[in-house]
Amino acid sequence: MSAPRTWLAVLAWAATAVAATLVGLSAVGAIGSGLLGPAQEPLTSAEVDAELAAARAAPPPLPPRTSATPEPVPGGPNEVIGSPGGTVVARCTGDVVEIVSASPAQGYGLDDEPEHARVRFEAEETEVEIRLSCRDGRPVGEVRIDD
Repeated sequence: MSAPRTWLAVLAWAATAVAATLVGLSAVGAIGSGLLGPAQEPLTSAEVDAELAAARAAPPPLPPRTSATPEPVPGGPNEVIGSPGGTVVARCTGDVVEIVSASPAQGYGLDDEPEHARVRFEAEETEVEIRLSCRDGRPVGEVRIDD
């Protein structure tokens, strides 16, 4: 390579290095000042204290008051009937059992038959059945386990 070409290559390399450095510094400056506008200064401890005091001074909103009395739930009290397969919540209205909810234990699935007052919890090799009835106005459950 001849001397003028070598100097031209060195000059082109130096110009490229300067341009890249300027672009990098501009990018760092833009990030430092915020890409979408001026950077927000952190709060001083006095400003933090003032904002906390203002937040404590404002009372939480109260729920709206209603003058209506909640309607009584029909039927007797809810009873929880537990088993290895899960839990049933039931209540009696007269001699009729109402299943309020049924929650299977971990590893069990739920198969409820409210019209027959029966709940089945099923796992791979086990079935737990709870048959519900009313006794003295309260639900009772008979638990059967089939392995």
